[in-house]
Amino acid sequence: MQKIFKILVAIISVFSVTGMFYYFQIRSINGGNISKQKGINYSQTPTVFIHGYQGNSFSFGPMLKILNDDQYAKRAMTITVAEDGQLTVKGNLSKKADNPTIMLLFSNNRASEIKQSQWISDAMQYLSKQGVKKVNLVAHSMGGVSALRYLLEYDQGPKVEKLVTVATPYNDLEIAEDTDEVFAAELTETGPSQETPIYQYFDQQMNKLPKNLQVLNIAGNKKDGTQSDGAVSLHSAFALRYLISSHVKSYQEYTITGIKASHSWITKTAAFEKELIKFLWQK
Repeated sequence: MQKIFKILVAIISVFSVTGMFYYFQIRSINGGNISKQKGINYSQTPTVFIHGYQGNSFSFGPMLKILNDDQYAKRAMTITVAEDGQLTVKGNLSKKADNPTIMLLFSNNRASEIKQSQWISDAMQYLSKQGVKKVNLVAHSMGGVSALRYLLEYDQGPKVEKLVTVATPYNDLEIAEDTDEVFAAELTETGPSQETPIYQYFDQQMNKLPKNLQVLNIAGNKKDGTQSDGAVSLHSAFALRYLISSHVKSYQEYTITGIKASHSWITKTAAFEKELIKFLWQK
């Protein structure tokens, strides 16, 4: 019995050490240089990655590590925003054209999209003071709602050129809470069959969006009969098209399908990486 116990302790220890090592890898800042890849546009424009409700370093960290390792974009900075808006910044932005990426984290990862949008503004103001003139935003789940709210209510920092939202509930009754059933107001030729309060709010504010904004909206379909990623329906995610398409420079949609298209896993898929690179940096 003691032998079995020791074996279990050893296995747990190995997994714990491996897990900690991986955690530090996805949080690490790369001090090296990017080896430029054929067919990729490189610039000094940072791309800021924003997690959603209960999100953390694992929301985008694994993808940022892949982009860095594959030499598409350099992991340059992590900004953590506290409840009071105070920032903790690790890393820095160089003058090199290496497609820098910034992971934006919220100390309180259960706050509302209203608070998140304020914290995005705090981070954007910091970047503006660092001399950043332009940024791209990539946001997952409720982070997409927060990013859109930021563009409508604040947008006083660097000019946002491109916005990517992933698995974002634009027309949900509960933006952050998990429910037994996935809410879905069916999309018709003229718009959603039911408009939720957050959708109605956005509809009234759309004329405030930057006119030259380019948008990529990605959703997941697990192909399990729900037409959803298990948390957000295609109907809710793609309801954005009726709000935004006539107010921005361009609007695109993409659906990731299969078991890996689940709500929490979708940002770690090869399909997401491919579409992200194509939209943000590919010539």
